[in-house]
Amino acid sequence: MNEHGQDAVRLAGERARARLGGVLAGMVARVASEGEWRAWARQVERAGHCARPVRIAGSAAAVDAATGEVRAAYASAAAPDGVLLVPCGDRRASVCPPCAARYRADTWHVIAAGLRGRAGSGAGDAVPESVAGHPAVLATFTAPSFGAVHRASGDGPCRERRGRPRCPHGVPGWCDARHGDGDVLVGRPLCWDCYAYADHVLWHAAVPELWRRTVIYVYRALARLATERTGSRVSVRAVRSFARVSYVKVAEYQRRGAVHLHAVIRLDGVDTGDPGRVVPPPAWADAGVLASAVCDAAGRVVVPLPEVGGDIGRSLGGARGRVVRAARWGGQLDVRTIDDPARVAGYLAKYATKSAGDLFAGLPSRAFGSREVDRISRKVANPHVMLLVLACLRLSRRPECAGLRLDRYVHTLGYRGHFATKSRWYSVTLRVLRGVRRAWRVERAARSGRADPWALARAESAGLVLVGDWAYAGSGWARAGDADLAASLARDHAAAREASDLAVVVRVGEGS
Repeated sequence: MNEHGQDAVRLAGERARARLGGVLAGMVARVASEGEWRAWARQVERAGHCARPVRIAGSAAAVDAATGEVRAAYASAAAPDGVLLVPCGDRRASVCPPCAARYRADTWHVIAAGLRGRAGSGAGDAVPESVAGHPAVLATFTAPSFGAVHRASGDGPCRERRGRPRCPHGVPGWCDARHGDGDVLVGRPLCWDCYAYADHVLWHAAVPELWRRTVIYVYRALARLATERTGSRVSVRAVRSFARVSYVKVAEYQRRGAVHLHAVIRLDGVDTGDPGRVVPPPAWADAGVLASAVCDAAGRVVVPLPEVGGDIGRSLGGARGRVVRAARWGGQLDVRTIDDPARVAGYLAKYATKSAGDLFAGLPSRAFGSREVDRISRKVANPHVMLLVLACLRLSRRPECAGLRLDRYVHTLGYRGHFATKSRWYSVTLRVLRGVRRAWRVERAARSGRADPWALARAESAGLVLVGDWAYAGSGWARAGDADLAASLARDHAAAREASDLAVVVRVGEGS
C-alpha cells in the first residue's frame, strides 16, 4: 500500500474512533441520571420503540368547555431534551421495523376479523361472527410475462428447451443451471434486449385500474352464474341488490420486479333495509360460485395502455419496439378456498410492510430523480432493477404517459397502487384498532392516577376539550447513542412480551 493509501486508512480509522467516542459519550450522558433515564425510557416505550421518532415541543391541556378550568396539563419542557417523542408510523419494515411490526399486527387483525368475525362495543368496531360461514377465497393475481427470466428451479434445470433455440440477438433461450432461491440470477432476463421493460412499467401503472375493473367483472360473472343456478335471467344490477363482493388485498414483489396481488375475497348478502349490515349471501352463492366468478373475471378484464413503441421500445429493450396496447393479468391465477383464517391473515399481513427496497437492496424507499440514478446504481447490485428505473424515468417524459406520473413512482418500479387496501364492508378499519389501543392507554393512565390530558379528555369527552400548542423539533434521535439505547429497550420489551406469551400458553396447557 502506498503512502496515500495508508493516510486514507489512518484518516478513516480516526473518523470511526471519533464517531464511536461520540456514541459512547451520548450513551453515558443519557444514563447518568436515573430519574432522567427512566423518564426517557418511558418516552421511548410510549413512542412504540420507533426507530426514527418525530420530536415535537409544546404543551397540551384538558380544558372544561363550560368553565374554562384546566383539569390536566402536560408540557414537554419538563421532559428529557424538552421534547415529546411521537412514532413515525411508517409501514415499511426497511424504514422503521417497530412501526412496521405494529402495522403488520393491525393488518392481521383486519384480515382475520373479516374471516371469523370480531366482537365490539359498537357498530363501527364489530364484525358479525356469521362472516365465518360466508363464501371466501384466497386469490393470487400475477403479472404476465415480459420476457424469459432465470428462475429458482430446485433440482431441475432453470429453463430446459428442446432444439437449443436462440433469440434474435443470438442469446441462448435456455438455461441448464440449477438456481437456488439465493442465486443472484433469479429474476433476471435471459436476454436483456428481448425483455419488454416498457411493457413491465406500464403494466405496473395499470394495476390499480386492473383491480378496480376485476371487481366489476366479478359482479358480471356472478350475474351469469346466478342465471344458471336459478334458471331465470339475473342482471348485474339485480346481483348488486342482493350480493356484495368484499375484499382485502396486499401487493408482493417477485424477484423479476413485478407485483403479485394476494386478495381475500368474500361474498356477502345485502340487507335492503340496512345496507350497512353484513349478512349471508343467497343460498346458491357458495365458495365454488365465487371462485368461478373470480377466475372468469380475471380472464376477461383488460385495461388499455398508452401506445408506446419505436425508439422507446428499442432503447429499453422492449421487444424491438413493439406497441403496448392493453394490460391483463398473467395466466398463473391461483384461487383456493380458505380453511385456516389465522394462517391466511398472517400470510397476507407479512407483505403489507414490504416494499421494492426490501427485495432489491439499495433501492430507496422514496421517489428520486434522474440526477440520483448514478449514485443509486452503485448501491443497487441488480442491473435488471436499474433498467426498470430507467424505463420509469424515460416513459415519464413521454407526452402519452404524462397522466401516469411515473416519475413519482420510480422507487416502486412504476407500481402506483397501495400495498394494502380493503373494501368498505370487509372488516374493521385500522383507525378503529388504533382507537382501541388509545382506549386501553386511557384506562391504564386512569388506574395509575397520572394527570394525563389526553386520557382525561377521551374519558370525559362530553365536557372536556383538548387544547394543544406544538412545534416540530426534528426527526430521529436527539443524541448520539440514543438509537442504540432505544434498540436495546426494544429488544428487552420484545423478550419480556415473548416470555409473557409463553407463560400464558403454559397456563392454558396446564388448565386443559
